[in-house]
Amino acid sequence: MAIDRTAILTVPAAAMLLLWPAVWNGFPIVFADTGTYLSQAINHYAGWDRPIFYSLFMLPLHLTVTVWPVVVVQALLAAWVAWLVVRALAPDVSSIAFIAGAAVLSICTWLPWLVSELMPDLFTPLLVLVLCLLAWVPERLSSREQIVLVGLAAFMIASQLSSLPLACVLGAVLGFARPADRALPSVSWPGSARPPTTSQPPQVGTQPSPAKARTRTTTLNRTTFYLSTTPRRWLLIVLPPALAVLAACSVNLASFGRFETSPFGNIFLLARIIYDGPGMTVLRRDCPTANWRLCPFLDSFPPTSDDFLWTTTSPLRPAGGAKAVSRDAGAIIKAALLADPIGEARAALDNTLEQMTRFASGDGLTPWPAQVTPWIERDFPAREQAAYASARQQAGTLSVPSPLSPIHTMTALAGVIACAILLPVAFKRRAACAGFLLAVLLALPLSAAITGGLSAPHERYQARIMWLAPFVAIVSLASLRRRPA
Repeated sequence: MAIDRTAILTVPAAAMLLLWPAVWNGFPIVFADTGTYLSQAINHYAGWDRPIFYSLFMLPLHLTVTVWPVVVVQALLAAWVAWLVVRALAPDVSSIAFIAGAAVLSICTWLPWLVSELMPDLFTPLLVLVLCLLAWVPERLSSREQIVLVGLAAFMIASQLSSLPLACVLGAVLGFARPADRALPSVSWPGSARPPTTSQPPQVGTQPSPAKARTRTTTLNRTTFYLSTTPRRWLLIVLPPALAVLAACSVNLASFGRFETSPFGNIFLLARIIYDGPGMTVLRRDCPTANWRLCPFLDSFPPTSDDFLWTTTSPLRPAGGAKAVSRDAGAIIKAALLADPIGEARAALDNTLEQMTRFASGDGLTPWPAQVTPWIERDFPAREQAAYASARQQAGTLSVPSPLSPIHTMTALAGVIACAILLPVAFKRRAACAGFLLAVLLALPLSAAITGGLSAPHERYQARIMWLAPFVAIVSLASLRRRPA
């Protein structure tokens, strides 16, 4: 198997460009959940609200010394996945052009801020690209790359279980949408496997012209290759979510005695249904007889679902905590859905539509003294504590530079429009980029439904995947400009 030697220098060079927000901040960017992710692996516990897999990813990188290696590896992963996409769709793109494209992405999109943050949010958009590679163009990957990408996709899903429905839907759509006998240009992809080129023996008594013979043989070989690899391709599609579910269930069995993907995840859906209206209506209607743990606190509910989940004034605390309330959550959710299914469906649709329009840059860049600082001070040396404390974010001065916010928005919207325009062209030509364009246009509303519709609309949820649209549009345009061999 050939080695993609070009990537050895190209990927690190592109990765360096994606780290500028962390360098400018003086420390990797943190979020409210960063403290939990840091502490779980260090202090050997599993929280009810966050899977441990990202914590386990971080631990061997920071070793309670410095967290900088975490964002460096995240940058390398982002650059490598992007390089695989470019190599698969537009192999004529040079290393210089790829690095220049990374520079454009680092200025014009939210991607470098995701890379620079101690959070698994980066993995959601990368998962979309990895699934496209595995489901749509696996023949342009080496066997080793396929194995690595399957493991990486499984890890990404397990790190954020909201990605599980995203992976299942995208995998199914990409698997069924890809034609088995789609013609591909005869080019060489560094380090990748290529379709076999064994010629069929000529039939006795026929003398086709050399040109027709070549055409017939090439078509037959390509068709045979794709049909013969269909089971393998479906295996590549199914394995990541299956491995992620198995890993999550196994960890939860060991931690909580429950072989489930998310033993207490119904708390998030409960909060959404209560604050959409039907859940609160059912609580007030049934509490006199149901004796649910939340019933004594109905008149002290905070104003938002986020307050319900996270603040010290949340009724979850006096009700026994999230784990205890989760025992009642299923019954409350079921009763609310039966009582007003149309109302809840309408609320979920409204939240989804609102989430699709909310993708402004800069969400979450405020200081998080209560959520992160205690863990940095407890588990990291004095030098790391000083670097953390002196960062722009902890001083309250970190924000996206004012000229960049509108550029991010315009770039994202332009990318979505370009993807929509290129999609029918790509499918008409049966181009390899068609699956990537389809996946991006599907992932945008699907992600909004998962995050906004089932949780709560926040700018950061949609912002983390909006950079996919301009990236895939540009690579697809380069791919469509190539002439098939």
